[in-house]
Parts: sequence; C-alpha cells; structure tokens
Amino acid sequence: MEDKLTTIALLPYSKAEILRELMEAEGIECYLENINLIQGAVASGVKVRIAESKVKKALPILNRMLGKVEVIARQYENSILTPIDFSEFSMKAAIAAFEIAHKLSSKLVLYHVIPQPEYYTLPYTDFISYDSGLFVQSESREKESQEKYKVFLNELVAEIGQEKWKDIEMEFIMRMGREEDDILTYTEEHPPRLIVMASKGRHTIHDDLMGTLTADIIARAKVPVLTIPEKMKRFRFDSLKKVVYATNFDEKDFVAVDKLMSLLRPFQTKVYCLHVGQSDEVTWDLAKLEGMREVLKRRHMHTDLECVYLQGKDLLQKLETYIKKHEIDILSLTTHKRNMITRIFNPSIAKEMLFHTEIPLLVFHA
Repeated sequence: MEDKLTTIALLPYSKAEILRELMEAEGIECYLENINLIQGAVASGVKVRIAESKVKKALPILNRMLGKVEVIARQYENSILTPIDFSEFSMKAAIAAFEIAHKLSSKLVLYHVIPQPEYYTLPYTDFISYDSGLFVQSESREKESQEKYKVFLNELVAEIGQEKWKDIEMEFIMRMGREEDDILTYTEEHPPRLIVMASKGRHTIHDDLMGTLTADIIARAKVPVLTIPEKMKRFRFDSLKKVVYATNFDEKDFVAVDKLMSLLRPFQTKVYCLHVGQSDEVTWDLAKLEGMREVLKRRHMHTDLECVYLQGKDLLQKLETYIKKHEIDILSLTTHKRNMITRIFNPSIAKEMLFHTEIPLLVFHA
C-alpha cells in the first residue's frame, strides 16, 4: 500500500531547509513544497511533507527544533476581566465590560490592585529594614479601597440599571501588589475570554501609550485585550456594526480572526480584513488578500466579511482615513506584528495623530 505524504509544518524557507536536514539525518525522507525558486520563499510558507508512517518519529524532532514542549493549555473561563482604579476612565471600561459580559452571558470580574508598600534591605545582608507604620498604612489603603469600591459600584449599577445588573454574575477581587504582575498572574491562573481596560488611568505618568499599564498588558497578556479610549464617550455595544482587522498576511491572522468572530458572534457586525501595502508588489499583495478572503469565507460563511487593500507609506494616515470615512467601531490587530503595532504606538506619531484613542482597540496575542 502506498504511504501517503502529509504536511507536518509550514515554515519560512530557511527553517524548512534546516528541518529537512534534521529529518533526513534521522532517516526520515522529507519533501518541501511551495518553493519559489526566484525569491527563495513564499509569503504563505514552505510545506514540509513526510510519509504518514513517519509522523510519530518526526514530531519530537520538529518540537525540538521549534523549541516547543508539550503543555496542557488552559481553557478560557467564561468571564470578562476589567482592571479598575476607580477613576472615571475605568468606569467607562467597566460599563463596556458589563455590556460585553451581558451579551456573551459571561461573568464580570472587577479587579483592583492596591499598591504594595516598599520594604528595603541592606546590601549583602539578610537584614530587612522597614517602618512598622507600613502595616498600618497597608490596612488604611485596603480600607480606603473598599470604600472607593462601594462608591464605584453604586455609580456603575446606576449607569447600567438595577434590573439589567442582576442578569449576570459579578465578582470583585482586591489584592495588594504590583498592578501589571498581579493582573497577568491572575489571567494565567484564570484565563478570561477578554480583558477590557481603559487606555489611560489616574496613575498614568507617561505621555505615550506604550508607557502605560494598558500597553504593558497588551504586550504580555495571552488573552485578547480590548482598550476603551480616554476621550471616547460611552460606547453602546448594541450599536456595534463595523470592525476592522488589520492584517499583515501572517498565518496567525487566521487564528486571531477566528477568535474575533467568536467574540462578535452575538453582535450583528461587518468585519473588514484590511491590509496597508507599503511596497510596490501590489499584484502579489492583492493575490494574498484574495487567498485570505477565500479561506475566511469558507470558515465563516454566515459573517458579513470584506477584504480591503490600501496602498501608502503612511500606515497611520491610511488607517485613520479609512476608519473615519467608513465609521469603523473597533480596530483589531495581533501583537506579533511588531512592525505594525510599534508604528501605531510610536510616541511622536501618537502625539500627532491620536486617532487610535477615538475608537476601541482589540488586540490578540499570537
């Protein structure tokens, strides 16, 4: 019986060649497909194919090369997490988080971190120096936070409405520590479907967005993060109609779009997969965009989906113009596109344009 070939990896050309050498060194015959002899590789990647009977022997080699270890992935909990600092900005985020949780029938988790007092040690000794008053200060901070939470919660319920508030499960968590580390640790232990954050809080000390807590969470969280801009008025998710996903033709885009569609399922939305071409290879970009459209249409047959190509050197200007012209409600992208996200959050550009603070930003982790 003929031993059929199967694809075990889709890699850049250079990595595919390395993998082939490793496989053949172990006596596994390996074939590469999708090789463009002129360019040396193709954007979609090179297929590494082997006989089906060799897959079991080949997988450990593949995992060693990619630096992978076998882990049991944690399942998302059906919850929406919102870090709050009791500011008016986090109130906007909490309202948005409630509306999403209500629409998705998820639990709402309000999370507050009390700044931890600093303890000092003398160099090269085990001696710890601290002020005993810090314990009193800690208790005082905790009591103050509890009082602020009561006020915050009353305002939130008043905004939402008493009857609607009773429709979902809610949990409030208050811990003492460092905001970024505590929030990330919690999401590792209890991965929510989504983190909803204000893009600027009361304790912000940096002017540029990449210096804020929100940007740090975006960069490190392994779950989707939705930011609610400081300058945006209350956003009614019942009126959510148009979402842009900015693509750079990475294979992880398909995973991100699948997650996006899952979150948007209860909403009647149109999704635009948009690419801003900055090279002269327009024909090639259009071909890749059409291929992406065909795949997404098969996966999401009942979604109103459109793929859009824009050409221009100024990524921000092109996105801003498109968002305003078409009245886009949310901009979405993936963190692995360092070139894209770095340019969007470049401090000098952000201060000049500030367009990304006008609509929510939904970010996925590759």
